[in-house]
Amino acid sequence: MTKVFISYSHKDEAWKDRLQTQLAVLEMEGLLSVWEDRQIALGDSWYPEIETALNTADVAILLISADFLTSRFIRGEEIPRLLERREQQGIRVIPLILKPCPWKKVGWLSAMQGASRDNVPLSTLVEHQQDDILCKLAEKIHDLVGTCRSGFSPTISPTTPSIHSDRLPTVKGGFFGRTAELQLLNTAWANTTTRIVQFIAPGGTGKTKLLRHWLNHTANIPVLFEWSFYAQGSSEDKQTSATPFFSHAFAKLGSSRERFASEEDKGDHLAELLHGKRYVLVLDGLEPLQHGGAAMRGELKDKAIRQLLRQLARHPSGLCIITTRIALHELSDRDAPTVIRHDLQNLTVADGIQLLQSLGVVGSAAELGKAVREYGGHALALSLLGNVLRLRHQGDVRKRDTLKALVKAKGNRDSRHAFKVMQAYAEWFAGEPELALLHLLGLFDHPIGQDVLQMLWDAQIPHLTAGIDEDEWLEAIASLREEHHLLSQHDSGGDLDCHPLIREYFGGQLQTQQPQVWQQAHERLYEYYKALPEKEFPDTLEEMQPLFSAVAHGCAAGLHQQALDEVYWPRLRRGEDNYICKSHGAFSDSLAVLAIFFTKPWENLTEKLEQKYKELLLDWVSYCLRSLGRLHEAEQSYQAYISIIKTTLYCKRTAIAFNNLSEVQLLLGKINEAEKQAKKAIKFASNDGNWYIKTSATYAYSLLQRGDVTAAADIFIQIEQVFKNDLSIGFLLSVEGFEYCDLLLEQQYVSCVLERAEKALDYARFKKMSLLSISLDQLTLGCAHLQQALSSSSCSLSEAEKWLEQAVTGLRAAGVQHHLPRGLLARAALHRHTRDFARAQADLQEVFDIADGSGMRLHLTDYHLEMARLLVAESLAPSPLAGEGWEEGNSREAADPAYHIAAAAKLINETGYHRRDHELLALQAASGMLCHRQSAHGDNANAGVFKHDRE
Repeated sequence: MTKVFISYSHKDEAWKDRLQTQLAVLEMEGLLSVWEDRQIALGDSWYPEIETALNTADVAILLISADFLTSRFIRGEEIPRLLERREQQGIRVIPLILKPCPWKKVGWLSAMQGASRDNVPLSTLVEHQQDDILCKLAEKIHDLVGTCRSGFSPTISPTTPSIHSDRLPTVKGGFFGRTAELQLLNTAWANTTTRIVQFIAPGGTGKTKLLRHWLNHTANIPVLFEWSFYAQGSSEDKQTSATPFFSHAFAKLGSSRERFASEEDKGDHLAELLHGKRYVLVLDGLEPLQHGGAAMRGELKDKAIRQLLRQLARHPSGLCIITTRIALHELSDRDAPTVIRHDLQNLTVADGIQLLQSLGVVGSAAELGKAVREYGGHALALSLLGNVLRLRHQGDVRKRDTLKALVKAKGNRDSRHAFKVMQAYAEWFAGEPELALLHLLGLFDHPIGQDVLQMLWDAQIPHLTAGIDEDEWLEAIASLREEHHLLSQHDSGGDLDCHPLIREYFGGQLQTQQPQVWQQAHERLYEYYKALPEKEFPDTLEEMQPLFSAVAHGCAAGLHQQALDEVYWPRLRRGEDNYICKSHGAFSDSLAVLAIFFTKPWENLTEKLEQKYKELLLDWVSYCLRSLGRLHEAEQSYQAYISIIKTTLYCKRTAIAFNNLSEVQLLLGKINEAEKQAKKAIKFASNDGNWYIKTSATYAYSLLQRGDVTAAADIFIQIEQVFKNDLSIGFLLSVEGFEYCDLLLEQQYVSCVLERAEKALDYARFKKMSLLSISLDQLTLGCAHLQQALSSSSCSLSEAEKWLEQAVTGLRAAGVQHHLPRGLLARAALHRHTRDFARAQADLQEVFDIADGSGMRLHLTDYHLEMARLLVAESLAPSPLAGEGWEEGNSREAADPAYHIAAAAKLINETGYHRRDHELLALQAASGMLCHRQSAHGDNANAGVFKHDRE
């Protein structure tokens, strides 16, 4: 019998009942059976029941509304499984639009044929029209039943064609061993439980080779994306941009979107495009996007990639495979089998012997095994060694002893083995075109096209490309690729590439042994890329890519000041407009370019810049780091900036720097340090009224967080009294106005806050102030209306909901990460009071993701406090269904109020965030009462805490 599954939000239950009445006619005729979750008997396990229904349904009907589209359970569990079965097994998935909602903006939904003509929402029609559509839907399902009974399966074509994008390099040579790793990948791809696999190993171990082999021998991958960040540089200190990856992925998936509210928004968009597709996404060599220092635990620098991985960890329909030298901290709390971490070891002796023999190396088993052990089983080193022995010594393994010891030992033990063989190649190729070509590849940190190679050859650079004719170039390329296996190949065309360790070695040799040649070659590349864009002032990030390359090569040529004056300042930043950041929100790209001017990121700048530009660069870098939520680095950068400018006469600039440092330290939970920096800022701002106001407000707000409400209020009052004539409408606006209103709400002056916020919002809109200023005014109004409604039974929460929704939307669009948690926390509190617990949890999860990843310990404290309140509220409002999992750490203790209360208490003690002391005490009392209540009723531990809510 054909089975029909109805997916709906419980808030739309009346619509579900009307549809089920129509389907009941067919059900009574024995034509089909209908399943919806109210059939779960009280006491039964709800999740297995739903999972079984999802896996056995022949037809699924989706009742679409805003409540449906924002249900985390529906979007996280039901929809991915239904779309997967739709694509692989051909089940029918029929959406029925119930109410007006932005469903057309939902990628997987907009391409589907709905049940009603033109997808008109049912709620906009009169009752008999609604019944007509529901009746026709039942008849349509009857026709599908007839098709099935005739022996035909109701198949449907995939909504998207097969997509294949290969940016993974291929190196010639055999593949040996790795049986366990291949089995791991096969198992992960065969099920939908594993979402991410990360292979951890040093460079040259064979991570990319493993993936290339598996992909070449795995059929039926409908959507395949392969991207190598390793090709952009092998150093963890490198500031690599992920923009080219995202731009390429968006284009392949048919998205023309270019503007994003934040870096996280970019990651969310790609995850949405992949949602419901059966995909493999390979992110090869991710370490340039990670922090390499031990203190940073391998955390991702790029917030878009971080958000993408968070979302992919929830997708049951695809597999993301990561290779990196450092395990990703962001995935450390995800347990197997959802996320699998695998440390890839060097080749075993047996596999290493096979590799050498495949390259033509001969000798006794004992000698071959000894060679493998001497080179540590390092795949790249053994491949290079095998080629040298085959080509120079008839493959005799004993001749490896003729290779000289490495002149200058660099890198780790494994890379030194490879460098030793590269040194032999350098001696062998001395004076030959092959060495010149390897030196050319060492000029780049990415594959190079034939057009660039042609330009360098035409330039006839002495001791590099001069005197080499075209035939010799072509022979050298063929020799390195076919005979020596030193060049990689890409499906993207004739680009030349090699392993990053090979680029690193030969680039370093050229730079140290022939510095003038190195400089001249990079100068040619600087001029080439500078002139490459068709427009003097490119509009899009894609069009700007050559200018990014121009800056890199200009600095490599020692032309730091010239690259800044000719490219970054006028064409990328566009002077004080800061076009690249403010028009595109491309903080990561800007930071990647600025990093080139540093010899040690955020500490030491090149000496080839004028002093005033050193100061400006540190200021610009600090701004980018802060905007990206990299607060620890921003703190370090601001401190370096201050150390330079505090001895100058730039009092205003120094005041701004101390103020910014204070704000960053406050976010990090360093309240005492923040107060000290704010005091210094006030001192330097004494002759500038505007900045005296701002710095004084920053100081007052730090006092408020410490719990000194009276002192903070006195400062805010004094500011408004002394500078009343300097303030546009007689009181503080923008960030300072929000901070003062935050204090006033603490003092219960709700009516005063409502009056101030309404006037401030009107003024901000009239003067076209920043989106951040407008959003903070909306947030103030939302918080005030919420507080007013909770203190009076006659007030509705609708006003609070309206303003908080606008505030969160605006804060996202403003792209200022450190303010967004304020809006999310307030909206989560609203959802808690309306008992919309699932939405409250979703907002709090986002707060946790932002605050924990960026070190915002005050926001993290507020997260734990609000999560504890939410869990207590849920435990007092039992649901008929048992609990949806909590994401933080995938741990059961994260769903215990006591866990969050303890975490908040610890943070308050560490940071001095005593503003929250009374909230902590109230929660501790509530938790005690809850435990007593459970004990009195004989409940199990944590009973009533784990709840499931599909809305």
